[in-house]
Amino acid sequence: MLETSILPRDICINDISKEDFYNKLYWDHRIYDIRCAEGYIKGHICRAHNMHPLPIISIGSILNIDEEINNDYGKSEHPSDVLIYRSKNIDLIESNVLDTLLCYLKSSSKSLKKIHILIDGYENFQLNYPYLCSDSIYYNESILLVWPTYITSNLYLGSSMCRNETIISLLKITHIMSFSDYQPRKIEMDNIKTIHWQISDSLSSNLLDIFPLAVKWILKSINDDKGIILVHCDQGVSRSASIIIAYLLTSDVNLCSVADAFNYVKSKRNVIRPNESFLKQLETYFYSFQLKERSCEI
Repeated sequence: MLETSILPRDICINDISKEDFYNKLYWDHRIYDIRCAEGYIKGHICRAHNMHPLPIISIGSILNIDEEINNDYGKSEHPSDVLIYRSKNIDLIESNVLDTLLCYLKSSSKSLKKIHILIDGYENFQLNYPYLCSDSIYYNESILLVWPTYITSNLYLGSSMCRNETIISLLKITHIMSFSDYQPRKIEMDNIKTIHWQISDSLSSNLLDIFPLAVKWILKSINDDKGIILVHCDQGVSRSASIIIAYLLTSDVNLCSVADAFNYVKSKRNVIRPNESFLKQLETYFYSFQLKERSCEI
C-alpha cells in the first residue's frame, strides 16, 4: 500500500478488488489507466483515460492530460471519487506515474474524497469482465447497458434494466428474482429460472411474509442448483435491497444485525434505500430467525 502521508487527512486511498471496481463503473467517476500507452491502446476498461505521460513524468504533464480529458469529455459528475488501475506486475515507471498522479490529485481537486486503486491489476479484471474492456467484441454493446451490482460470487442486485439477455448471458446468470407493481418482461432464454412477487414499494407493503420464501429460494438456487442469481426490482433501491439484506442476515455469520447487513450492501451499491417499513420488517424477521436458531441449539 502506498504511503498516505502525502495526502490530506480527508482523502482516503484504498485498494479495491476487481468486483468492487466493477461495481463502481456504473457511476460516472473519473477512471485513470496508468499503464503504458501501448497497453492502453491494445485494451482498456470502459471509460478509462490513459495517464502515462512520456518522456517526462511530472505533475505538469499529468495536468495537461487531465485538462485535455476535461475539454474532450467534460468533468466527472461524481468528482468525490477517482478510480485508478495499473498492470498486475507494476514496474518502476508505472510506479512513478502512480506517485505523480496521486500528488496531482492532491493538489488539483478540492472535492476529491476517495481514491480507489484496483489491486488485482488490469489483467485480472479483463479475465473476469472481458466484455467491459475495449478489445472485446461485446464492448460497444456492454458500455451502453445498466449492469447489476456484485454482492457475492453467486448474487447480483440491480434494477429492471438489468433484466437484459446480454447481461444475463455474460454474467452467467441462471436465476432471476423480481419485485414490481406489474408482471416483468418474459426472458426469452432457455434454462433461466424465474420467480416474481407483485408488490409495491410502499409503507403498507408486507415483505415480512416474503422474506422466508425468498431466502429459501436463493439458498436452494445457490446450494442445490449451483446457480448465479439476479435479484431486482424497478430501481434496485428498496424492495430487492431488502431481500438481499434478509438473505445475508441468514447466511453470513459475520453480519450480526440489520445495520451490519445494510452497511455491507450499501458498500457494494451506494444507492440502496429500503423504505422505513421494510427496515422495521427486517428487524422483526431477523429477531424471529435468531429465536428459531436458538431453539434449534437447545
